Amino acid sequence: MARASWAGAAAVLLIACQSHESPQQAQTRMEQESQAFTAVATVTAKRYSGWVAAGQADSIADIFTEQGREMFPNEPAAVGRAAIRMNEARSAATMTSKLVIRGESYMASGPLGIERGSFTFEGRAKPGAPKGMPAVITDDGKYLIHWHNVNGQWRIVELIYNSNRPMIGPRAAKKKPAAHTPAKATTKSKKKK
Repeated sequence: MARASWAGAAAVLLIACQSHESPQQAQTRMEQESQAFTAVATVTAKRYSGWVAAGQADSIADIFTEQGREMFPNEPAAVGRAAIRMNEARSAATMTSKLVIRGESYMASGPLGIERGSFTFEGRAKPGAPKGMPAVITDDGKYLIHWHNVNGQWRIVELIYNSNRPMIGPRAAKKKPAAHTPAKATTKSKKKK
């Protein structure tokens, strides 16, 4: 296992050493790529918010790579467009949603892009929503997106987001403390015959 790690690191160093780019050239290139990536990610965020509001699960799933991963809070990840589409459709069937996305940081280098930001969310239960679902759900939190440029088009590989609000655990049932009564000492005596 250690040999494989060292071999991988050596391969990365070899590729890096073969680059004819100076550190300044690499920095300039990454700044240009990041600016172009930022423009695409910003437009996609607006479209994504619109898709959520309209309940367009197909459009949301299609922005992911074929084996993309959407990592919802407090449940297993949806892996692949079909699973993402199913989860988004389930959400759209139970509530009308408003999502505001605020991108805060963008970085791109070659086909790799990373986006970080925050969001606010408001969902209102639709008629027929599961019993026990609150009428209104509000949340705010942060997200991180790993993008790949696939055949000239930026697609989401992994999206993870979570709430800034503390988790609320199940309320402990209030129990009366048990009355403590000391056990009576018992002695057995043997009868002699």
